[in-house]
Amino acid sequence: MKNIPNILTILRLLACPLLIYLFEAKYFLWVLIIFILACLTDIFDGYLARRGNYKTNFGKFLDPIADKALILTMCILLIINSKLGIHIIPFYIIIIREIIISFLRFNLSRWNKNKIIDVSLLSKYKTFLQMLAIGGVLSSGIFYHIWKIYNIDTMSNMYKYLVFSLIWISAFVTIITGVQHFKTYLKLKK
Repeated sequence: MKNIPNILTILRLLACPLLIYLFEAKYFLWVLIIFILACLTDIFDGYLARRGNYKTNFGKFLDPIADKALILTMCILLIINSKLGIHIIPFYIIIIREIIISFLRFNLSRWNKNKIIDVSLLSKYKTFLQMLAIGGVLSSGIFYHIWKIYNIDTMSNMYKYLVFSLIWISAFVTIITGVQHFKTYLKLKK
């Protein structure tokens, strides 16, 4: 039971190559399903670790990496294969922030193993918003075809605006948490 949170985190990491394969094979419904399941592992591993007091240094180290790997994988796939126009900019913002913060974490742990940048509550919300935005983009293609069949263009447009809003909000929160983590890094580096 103690290792279940870490196993869920590892499963989230293993989902990344599977998502790449499914995306390239154009199995978009399966991409959405696997992505949702991977996101659920993030919720459950944290819940189980806190509830059962199964927090480990391995989990503290690997959980943010698994989150970043999942988010970066999907952002890159959406950038490469998407027709989002200007709405692709938030995905670049997310990628740049995640790479910079990962570099700062690794640099800090290499410099002093006892100092780590803890994940803030806002960072958890940020990850949730990113997952919602990516899930929204993935599901919009599926919903678009359904709404086209039934000739419900207003639903399609409303959903599109909701997804675009989520993308930009998640990018904004991503910037805020990036600044927070950078300030924490500077304090810990002293």
